[in-house]
Amino acid sequence: MNESNKTRKLSPALILLILPVLGVVIGAALILNERETATPDFVPLPPTPEPVVLPTLVDVVDAPVIDFELPVFGREDDTLRLSNLAGRVVFLNFWATWCEPCKRELPTFAQFGRDNPDADDPLIIAVNYGETPQQIADYFAQNQIDGLNVLLDQDQRAGDSYGIFNLPVTFVIDQRGIVRYPKYGEITLDELYGYAQALEEAS
Repeated sequence: MNESNKTRKLSPALILLILPVLGVVIGAALILNERETATPDFVPLPPTPEPVVLPTLVDVVDAPVIDFELPVFGREDDTLRLSNLAGRVVFLNFWATWCEPCKRELPTFAQFGRDNPDADDPLIIAVNYGETPQQIADYFAQNQIDGLNVLLDQDQRAGDSYGIFNLPVTFVIDQRGIVRYPKYGEITLDELYGYAQALEEAS
């Protein structure tokens, strides 16, 4: 038998072996093509995040003080009305013992008060926001702090009327009882004197 006859007899067997392989290749190609061209009926979207509600600042600058009357720390039977301080520069500060920048401010306020003892000197009123007299007394005793003019805003109504959303904050009030500057965050001794000088010169 010559070589050409051998080739003819083997051809059907080779074809039977090749056909399954070709089928697998063609099937894979069709599946890949379908995946590339198919468009899903529904594409899930990521969840919509909840909107972030930012605090609304109360418009108190360049306006008369929002008046209040609060108990005086250490003399809770006595009260002080903010409007009664007209005629002098007032730093209206809101603070709490849990607030780290507030803690750094308190000795600064005490120093400023010692340096300005006269009745017509600038005055710092430190309004405690939401704490009890005992909490304040304990903190002052532990940190040797005295000489501050502290008012008690236990129900937080006074602070809320000024739009307090973070502590500390200080409102600088001129001699006519107009809020001139807000200071959000810790205030320094140099800033206290800077604000006081600016208002004295403007009066």
